[in-house]
Amino acid sequence: MRSVLLTVLLALLSQPAFAAVKLPGIFSDHMVLQQDQPIKIWGTAKPSEKVQVTFGNQHASCIANKSGNWHVVLEETRAGAAQELKIQGENLVVFKDVQIGEVFLCAGQGELLDTLKSLSPSEHLGANNKLRFFIVPKRVSSSPAGTLAGGWKVSGANNSDKTSLADCSALAYNLGHNLQTNLKVPVGIIDCSYPETPIASWVSKDRLVQMPVFRPLLDPSLKAAEASSTNASSDAKSSGNKPTLSSMAKPCVAYNGMVAPLVGYGLKAICWYQGLHDLGQAVSYRKLLPMMIRDWRARWAQEPDVPFFFVQLPSSAIASSTFDINSLAACVGVANSWVNMRDAQASALAVGSTSMIVTTDYANHQSLNHLNGLPSRLCQAILTKLFEAKKTAFGPLYEGYDSQGSAIKVHFSNAKDGLALRLKVGQATGFEMIDTKGRTFPAEVKIVESNLLVSSPQVLNPIEVRYDWQDAAKATLFNVENLPAAPFRISIRPN
Repeated sequence: MRSVLLTVLLALLSQPAFAAVKLPGIFSDHMVLQQDQPIKIWGTAKPSEKVQVTFGNQHASCIANKSGNWHVVLEETRAGAAQELKIQGENLVVFKDVQIGEVFLCAGQGELLDTLKSLSPSEHLGANNKLRFFIVPKRVSSSPAGTLAGGWKVSGANNSDKTSLADCSALAYNLGHNLQTNLKVPVGIIDCSYPETPIASWVSKDRLVQMPVFRPLLDPSLKAAEASSTNASSDAKSSGNKPTLSSMAKPCVAYNGMVAPLVGYGLKAICWYQGLHDLGQAVSYRKLLPMMIRDWRARWAQEPDVPFFFVQLPSSAIASSTFDINSLAACVGVANSWVNMRDAQASALAVGSTSMIVTTDYANHQSLNHLNGLPSRLCQAILTKLFEAKKTAFGPLYEGYDSQGSAIKVHFSNAKDGLALRLKVGQATGFEMIDTKGRTFPAEVKIVESNLLVSSPQVLNPIEVRYDWQDAAKATLFNVENLPAAPFRISIRPN
């Protein structure tokens, strides 16, 4: 008898731990679904259970596979009145107040700015029923998670943003308000951020293993990260502690725990702000950022590819030689770490459908995270690229050069209406020339329509021209729209 009971018990334990139809937390009341794209709905149920999905006048059904997973794809639709999404299996799940609109994933580390709870009440933007937020729980996982907790929240409902959205990124919050105000349709913001995480933690294992330097780290580090997170949760469950920073720094764990459960949820674009925790690692970052972009796009498999907007690091505000050796922002004293990281970030523009937001004109000696104009700048970039806004949204980007004797004529994109130098009295131009002996000299510049003529009386045969090539960038070159030029350097070919 005991053996029979044991056999039955083992059989029960071998069955999936679910029977009722369930969906991940990204599906909830008040959600925003991406318009003009097929809509994927997925979840779990009892194996072989029939699942029927109804949304408006659309109906779709499927059979859960032997693992209990199911999904359906609804036809694309346009923004309109709120509706109910019904999922019927052995039980009925109903999501109310579901909107169709534009959905943006805001991801990265602490540079997504302070959380909403750190802002003063005057900085909260008020109720907006057409703006909803989903804050991804901060967690790590040694393997891609299939689900996540949480739910969508309406901005300003009952004037409670500081409570209900306390952990929302301030950048994501303000970007959402700017976008909804301009687009006049429902906007959904998915805040998927965690402070002090390196980019390697946001890349999937399948992609990261392609870089030999990470191969010996992957399996041991993933297991250690999950154990660290589990132990921390067990030891301090009552205090609500989140995964430790050390566990979040492991390769792949942020992707597994925070990004993987979102894959398939329709997006208009991805906004990425990260890099401080990789200062001093620009060589690997140059490979990892394009790798991550391609990785995420392959997972989402949208057509065309999901547009990707990324923010270049701002000015460090403090010269490298004055950095505190113990400060993360100082990159433990590594000279040129900021400028090299900006250069590595800019290299990702070689990947299609990417846009870079330059912020070298932003700096704050008290807080690197207080970039007041960034939400509107990022919003305008999105409006211009994706919604055909006519306003120029990007600063000058180096495009090429011509040698004119000892001078160099530099050409730019995003400068068709002209360039402007914004210099304080006695301030250097920010341009430098390097001679054949490797000596660096300040350069003079002259605006010629949408080009610059760069020269130095001390340099007759320049081998390199540089602009703002320093950690504490000065941002002296702008277009007429008052948007800063990205730092650059040019290797000059011998005549």
